[in-house]
Amino acid sequence: MAKVNWEREPGEIVEEFVAAMLLLDHPHGNQITPSRGDRGVDICVRHPEGFDIYQVKRYAGKLTAKQANDIERSWRTFVDKTLPVLPVRSWTLVTPWEPTNERLEWLDELTAGHGIRVGWMGGRILDGMAAHRPSLVEYFFGDGGARLQRLMAAALHAGTEVPEQKAGDDLLAAVIGRHQALTVALNELDPFYRYEVEVRTGKVSDQPWDADTHSDPMIVLVQYQQLDAVTYLVMRLIALSAESTRLRPIVMSSELTASPGTSQAQALADFREFGAPLQDMPGRITDVTGPPGITALPGEGRISIWPRPVQNMPDLEVRALSADGSVLQTLDLVEVENGRATAGPGVWIAARDSSGVFRLELRLNGSDRSMLEITPMNLAGRTPAEVLPAMRLIASLEDGNALVLAIRGGGKSISPVWQNLRSPLTSQAKSHVPALEALQTIQVHTYERVEIPDLPAGPAFAQWWGRTLNIARILNGEQLTGTWTKLPVPRNLLPADDEFAVTMTLPLLIDIDGRKIRLDMDQYVIRKSARVHDATGNPPHGDTITLIPGSDPAMTVTAVARADLQQVKRS
Repeated sequence: MAKVNWEREPGEIVEEFVAAMLLLDHPHGNQITPSRGDRGVDICVRHPEGFDIYQVKRYAGKLTAKQANDIERSWRTFVDKTLPVLPVRSWTLVTPWEPTNERLEWLDELTAGHGIRVGWMGGRILDGMAAHRPSLVEYFFGDGGARLQRLMAAALHAGTEVPEQKAGDDLLAAVIGRHQALTVALNELDPFYRYEVEVRTGKVSDQPWDADTHSDPMIVLVQYQQLDAVTYLVMRLIALSAESTRLRPIVMSSELTASPGTSQAQALADFREFGAPLQDMPGRITDVTGPPGITALPGEGRISIWPRPVQNMPDLEVRALSADGSVLQTLDLVEVENGRATAGPGVWIAARDSSGVFRLELRLNGSDRSMLEITPMNLAGRTPAEVLPAMRLIASLEDGNALVLAIRGGGKSISPVWQNLRSPLTSQAKSHVPALEALQTIQVHTYERVEIPDLPAGPAFAQWWGRTLNIARILNGEQLTGTWTKLPVPRNLLPADDEFAVTMTLPLLIDIDGRKIRLDMDQYVIRKSARVHDATGNPPHGDTITLIPGSDPAMTVTAVARADLQQVKRS
């Protein structure tokens, strides 16, 4: 069992080790104050009902008066600076020394009256935590090199060939057993990271650069390696805590190449100035230090660098502002990514609106520029209610209005104010809003899901939108007027008069991507004047006859309650 001799180890190492154990037990916790003075370490862990704060001290023996005074100062600092601004639910003092009853009473008196839980985590609990993390004990206090050799030997043993006599289910079970043993061995290599290794069919060059970066928000490195003509290897390195990269840094030296004037050169400039991600950049890795396995990376290849998810960043929103600065509309932003320049004040922020209509990308605090890009996303298959708020915001950015990024809920703005963002995107949104509102009106009149269709631009698209708008107009109580040219009708319905009016009640249907949806209203069509078309091509004994306009070619269309619905009501 892993055992730490707390009294003999350097105090600063003890504090870092205890902090690492706490952070690994609480993967989303953060070290919120740097070590200074007595090298105390504050750990902050978020919970739905508040934050848990851990104050780590190196003390391995009975407290001296000076050490007790130091704890008192830490508590007063917490009460003065943290408690007023952070919703705290608990504060825990952590020491390798197991406190006596007298010291527990002392701590109770010191911390009474603030309405939070206070505790003391002593040596017994820390010994138990250390026993469950032998790799962490080895990393801080033991012979990491010898242990690494043992683990690599276990990994190689797990990868030996499966006996040839295995067949069928037995063969599959043997392969799974080998793979499981290899996985266990890999994940003992480093206490701060988890390894995932996968062999796939295909070519690395055919894969999207970020295919494996979104499967887990804690991924810090993905390596692809072509094994042969038909298979390639993927290795993902996943942080076990939000502070893993600080506790066990990954340092990489690389040489990136880009021809002047190319998009790659611009991407490299944005990476340096703002911390924007790099995608599939040709280059050469010259040196790597960090967890086992990644030191084999040096060499030529394609390099992509993307920002990690922001920790403890406030929720953001985008606001549309009128010319006088008043807020017209707000939208929540999600999937926020953030990068910082390697040197300088530059910042890169990317996010999408919560409905998935558009993606914002901002480059702020550059040497001579701040930029905003708004990229539309595919709306096909979405409902009009989902996307209308975002489309209305984009459409409102013309006519002197502005856009700003800010902290959600009325907080401070964090970007410049961009005014009069007239562009093809805003003009397109302005023209699409009435059509989306029409679809929303149609949704009110059916139980079936009404979706935005995937239609190409051109005459067919314009014709479909025109019919959709007309359907919405009559559903809203309007009367459409127009003219008509001819109409086939059954011969037996022909009246005796030379000129007559024609009224018809027809189903009201909308076609969405080939799916016909009948609405809860019918269309009532009136042709004010009609007569029989007497062209010689009219069949003398056919079942239908063609009508053409008489003295008045006018036609009106209105919406009426469906006849079958009226029948149900009468019954």
